[in-house]
Amino acid sequence: MSIKEIVVFGSLHYDIFVDSPLLPIIGETVTGNNWYPKVGGKGGNQAIAVSKSNVTIKLISAVGKDNFSKYILKNLEKENIDTKYIQLLESCNTGISVAISNNDGDYGAVIVSGANLNIKTDILNDSNFWKNVKILMLQNEIDETTNIYAAKKAKEYGVIVFYNAAPAKKMNLDLFKLIDILLVNEIEAKYIANMEILNLEDLKTASKILSNNIPIVIISAGEKGVMLCEKDKNPIHFEGLKVLVKSTHGAGDTFAGTFCANLVLGKKLIEAIKIANKKAAEFISS
Repeated sequence: MSIKEIVVFGSLHYDIFVDSPLLPIIGETVTGNNWYPKVGGKGGNQAIAVSKSNVTIKLISAVGKDNFSKYILKNLEKENIDTKYIQLLESCNTGISVAISNNDGDYGAVIVSGANLNIKTDILNDSNFWKNVKILMLQNEIDETTNIYAAKKAKEYGVIVFYNAAPAKKMNLDLFKLIDILLVNEIEAKYIANMEILNLEDLKTASKILSNNIPIVIISAGEKGVMLCEKDKNPIHFEGLKVLVKSTHGAGDTFAGTFCANLVLGKKLIEAIKIANKKAAEFISS
């Protein structure tokens, strides 16, 4: 039996992570506790989560020829991620993110996409590239037309298209039609379903609305847990796991990568969600 792989087509950022007692309001300066660099971008974060689950990963992204990219590539290699599909672009800077996390573990972030908006798609036209691929993972931090092209190529080769619609934005119907599995958080679900989400019943309703157009919908809702809805079926709720929250930054990407990896490893849908939910809870408390 051939080893199944995951393709992550997504962003890479040089993250500057700031640990602060609180998030500043407009015009306010706050004295932080600590800061450190890390590999980020939804593509990078999800690829690392897949790799930690011992599934082979192909990461397609782009960085600039600068010191930030050297840091990113070096650290991806430490995570056993093959960097040969990461493009070094002369004309763009590496994407960056600045994230601030407060004492409650909540965060805010600003991204500057840079090279991520100029990822070339040539490799997707090589049939050998898709030979052992089971899932393509997409997110909203790269150009939308690129996402659509990647999804169309995946469909040609019978590959499952997983779409983490984050950060929140208006959905493109051309992309919607190509998605097999949609993952969103409460904010993104509210935006796409065009409704307020205040409780579990609202989560169920939002998941039903979204599943009218997409076969499998997953809404991650922090302490409210996770809602799964398959097309023409009733929603299933998974309880949130109670942990001491240190930071929620990157938890959604950990869930996404772990979930897809476990599908590739042969786990059933519900079991993969339970494993991903547990791993995300461990992540925010570590």
